[in-house]
Order: sequence, then C-alpha cells, then structure tokens
Amino acid sequence: MARKPGQSADGIRLDLQQRSFYRFSLLATQINRAVTRAFVRQHGRPANAWKVITVLGRFGPLSASQIRAHTTLEADKITRIVDSLVEQGLAVRRRDKADRRRVSVALSAKGKTVNAGLERMIGEMEREFLAMLNRGERAALYKLLDRLQARGREIFKATSA
Repeated sequence: MARKPGQSADGIRLDLQQRSFYRFSLLATQINRAVTRAFVRQHGRPANAWKVITVLGRFGPLSASQIRAHTTLEADKITRIVDSLVEQGLAVRRRDKADRRRVSVALSAKGKTVNAGLERMIGEMEREFLAMLNRGERAALYKLLDRLQARGREIFKATSA
C-alpha cells in the first residue's frame, strides 16, 4: 500500500496540517477563545480569569504556584489575575497559619457563584462540541485522551517550561 505524502512508514502523519500536535494546538486555541469570549461578555476582564476561577473552584484554596501547575498561565499573569479577582470580590487571600510566608487564594461566596455559572456554561459548550460523537465514540475519546496525557507526562516532563 502506498504512503500518502507527509506520512511516515508507521502511519503517523507528519505533514503540518495533519500533525497531531498542530491540530491539538489549533483545537485548544479555538476552545480557549470561545470560553474566554463568553467569560468576557458576562464578567469582563481579565480575560483569562476564568481559568483561575475554575481551578480554584475545583482544587482551591491554592497558592499561586499551585494555580500555575493546573493552568498554562505564567506566574506574572496569575498574580495580576488574582489581584483583579480580589479587587472584584471574587477571591480572597489568606496567610497559612502554619507557614506565615505561604499565601493561599480561595473563591469568595461571590466567586463560587461565578464559578458555578462558568461550570454550567463550559459544560453546555462541551456537550454541544461532543454531541456529534455517540456514547461509544466519546468513551473511546476519553480513553485515548487518558493514554495520551499519561504518555505526554512520561516523555515531555523534561522539556516542559
């Protein structure tokens, strides 16, 4: 059987437009932009605050470095976003009683309400996005994503920024 241009002998597509890394990047960007647009329409700036709010809603309270571990945001952006969330009354900073140098961030009651709305909105977007797949295809997708994430942690840990 003849190989398609840009495809290696093992069937892995290496042409830019077919490369998995490129396609994952484009898809992630589309998803992030859609959620960001919806968040900014409802809650204003900073645009990436939704990432911090959802992470705090799921894992909080967290330190800034712990927030960074759950997002793709740089440390300086996290600091500015947290400052903004505190100013807006969506988050609170607390000193760790055991280690006074450590500061954690948690959602306020208002922030928890915003997070609940965000989770509903993102859930609706995800349902719409995945609706074209049947239940078995979605199960296969989740299984593949689990395997790819595990493989990524295994081989890319030394190269992560």
